[in-house]
Amino acid sequence: MSDNKRLRRIGLSAALAGLLAPLGLGSATADEPAAGQNATSKPRTIITQDGEVDDMDSFIRFLYYANEFDLEGIVYSSSRFHWAGDGAGVPPYRWTGTAWVDEYIDAYEELYPNLVQHADGYPTPDQLRALYTIGNISNVGEMEQVTEGSEHVKEVILDDEPGPLYVQVWGGLNTVARALKSIQEEYEGTERWEEISAKVNEKVVIYNILTQDSTLADYIRPNWPDIRIIDNQSQFWSFAYQWTRRVPEPYQRYLRGPYMEQNFLEGHGPLLPHYRTYRDGKPTPGDDENNRWRPDQNLSYGVHDFISEGDSPAFMHLLDVNGLRARENPTWGGWGGRFAEVDYGWLDTADHNPFTGQSDRSFPQTRWVDAIQNDFAARADWGVSGFDDANHNPRARVPQGLDLTRKPGQPVVLTPRVTDPDGDDVALTWWQYREAGTYPGSVDLTTNAGGVTRFRVPADAQPGQTIHLILEATDDGTPALTHYQRVVVTVR
Repeated sequence: MSDNKRLRRIGLSAALAGLLAPLGLGSATADEPAAGQNATSKPRTIITQDGEVDDMDSFIRFLYYANEFDLEGIVYSSSRFHWAGDGAGVPPYRWTGTAWVDEYIDAYEELYPNLVQHADGYPTPDQLRALYTIGNISNVGEMEQVTEGSEHVKEVILDDEPGPLYVQVWGGLNTVARALKSIQEEYEGTERWEEISAKVNEKVVIYNILTQDSTLADYIRPNWPDIRIIDNQSQFWSFAYQWTRRVPEPYQRYLRGPYMEQNFLEGHGPLLPHYRTYRDGKPTPGDDENNRWRPDQNLSYGVHDFISEGDSPAFMHLLDVNGLRARENPTWGGWGGRFAEVDYGWLDTADHNPFTGQSDRSFPQTRWVDAIQNDFAARADWGVSGFDDANHNPRARVPQGLDLTRKPGQPVVLTPRVTDPDGDDVALTWWQYREAGTYPGSVDLTTNAGGVTRFRVPADAQPGQTIHLILEATDDGTPALTHYQRVVVTVR
């Protein structure tokens, strides 16, 4: 860190200490853990994908965030859009092959020495290679064959590691269905069946994108009705092929060619040249129907405009590092969208879109586009830069805690602390995420220049209702990075 950055960091900390001293908080150091903010364990997860161009782009982004997960598998599956064929009666359909995953991991290997300078926990390339298996790929919905991939999923489901196992389904569910069927065939009718089925139902959480074959309806739900499903049937389109119709115009620049070129496609090492964009002249092998790469077509898009990462919401939902706490409850919302409770789990739902004044099923995803893209841009820099030459997220804390209870009429005072590893200046903003809370009205926030915010719990708030407040701490680095804190106030 340069001397100037050190001085800026000291000045920022001193300014915050001055703000906190009248409240009796100035003696705490900036690095103390705040109440109620213990570190959470990394989410255990398995990726299943079908090799479409958006799976490829999502996998590239995932590799830059791989340190944030306890990754347990990368499993190739099929979908109604892509399958390999069986070499006999079933021909391949839009099949992109299985070698590209290894090619991307090989490129990640070249970035790995740089990435580990910026954050702990990145898996080694060999660890990633050991996690890659081929599942049920011969046909859409094929789940009769026991495959290496299905056996791997089965093994992880049945292990004794604590906590939930998040199974991301970027393509079809057939390999996951085969794993569950193998468990059922082995244990149903035995004295262990009740124990095993209860374990599976308690452990497995499926994040489902679009439902890309029939095995969810035909097998999983009838036989495993208590497995929880986070069901993204429409929000993902706003980060996929339909983004121009769904992302608010002020945010679209983060998905246009100039931004993509500057932050990802040019000068960022060997992995991001594999990243597909509109009209980029890079065909997807085997997928002749995907003509988005052709420079002479899709002329409503600029060269190098974003194509799709329709599957990235599945892992962005699990990110704890941003501070939004979305993994605690899918109804709270975050970078992977927001969901409403249904009988089988959660289904994507709507937020109020201030740009249109309408309820919008895409806005729970699109409201974060600028921060999501800037965050990825910083990690793209991590792959080719040393620590002092890249930006890193600030860290915000709320010493009062993140889960509070107050009676109607009582005041709430929140005095955030923030540090920045690069010594950047950090702007603090508070806002109420009304749709995430259960109190139906607005609260009147008063925030001073130092980020201290106050409000009173409304007199008409009912016991048990919740008010969600989001702190955004955004630095002035390049690209500008944000860290959040979500405070949930429950009425008592």
